Amino acid sequence: MAHEIDMTTGQAAVAWGGTVPPWHGLGKPMPEDASIDEWRIAAGLDWEAKRSTVQFQNGEMRSWDGRDVLYRSDTNAPLSVVSSDYKILQPAEALSFFKDLAETADIQIETAGSLKEGKRIWALGRIDEDRVIMDDRIAPYVLMATSYDGTMATIAKFTSIRVVCSNTLHASINNEYGKVQVTVPHSTNFDASIVKSMLGLDYESWNNFAYSANQMAARKLGDTEMDLFLQELLKPSKDAPEPDKIRRSRGYLRIMDLYKGEQIGGGMDAVNGTAWGAINAVTQYIDHEKGRTRDTRLTNAWFGTGARLKNKAFSILREAA
Repeated sequence: MAHEIDMTTGQAAVAWGGTVPPWHGLGKPMPEDASIDEWRIAAGLDWEAKRSTVQFQNGEMRSWDGRDVLYRSDTNAPLSVVSSDYKILQPAEALSFFKDLAETADIQIETAGSLKEGKRIWALGRIDEDRVIMDDRIAPYVLMATSYDGTMATIAKFTSIRVVCSNTLHASINNEYGKVQVTVPHSTNFDASIVKSMLGLDYESWNNFAYSANQMAARKLGDTEMDLFLQELLKPSKDAPEPDKIRRSRGYLRIMDLYKGEQIGGGMDAVNGTAWGAINAVTQYIDHEKGRTRDTRLTNAWFGTGARLKNKAFSILREAA
């Protein structure tokens, strides 16, 4: 199961638009004029999260008050046990949010699907033209995701994708309220109008992000600076840093090789020996190489430790630029 993409029904629960498939290489291509209902079906999201009281047998059948089991309406497969006041955002509601954005802000959905047997779903929409970073390009998107296992609130946030290699970098881009994302906990109801207002779709944020990226592209990093950057990025959060141990780590060695020319687009002026090249070496490593298997990379790169590491890298390098 590549990248933890949901294969519950025997088909990859992913749909994508455009001419190039996502970097996980799975899913169903969609025409430009596809309706939101066609997207929902193609993305394997044509189901609802149902709930039922948790019951157990202890001599007799008993109920667990205040706890529900969530399950899929299409397969009846359990998703999780949650509190009885857990608020559900259905797959159809999540995609309808993108439909509303498309009608008001010219957003085009480009990929949607689910992970972990349906426990987490997402949709990604293109919101504006590419931003030019010297001879490199990034494309702006909005990412929305929710979970049915209590591991993540419903979120909506900006994300950038590097055109040449599909690396993602997102939480460094603030919306017009200065927040990196809009978060709706499952203890409250999802209100699409409030989320859209808080998200802002302020294109000035993209201009500011592109300005920072161009500053990074103009900032050359020597070997010593690159070493110090990776030491800061990869040092353990609790223990005292051990420079030699970090230098021998797989992450340090591979990111350094990518930075020195092995990354996709490594010959571009924007990335050749620059801070922008360093951040893209990190993102390529996390999005395409980190970990022993491909199973968890999409989740890790968008939502997990990989996402946090990429954002830390951007913060460090933005200060250096």
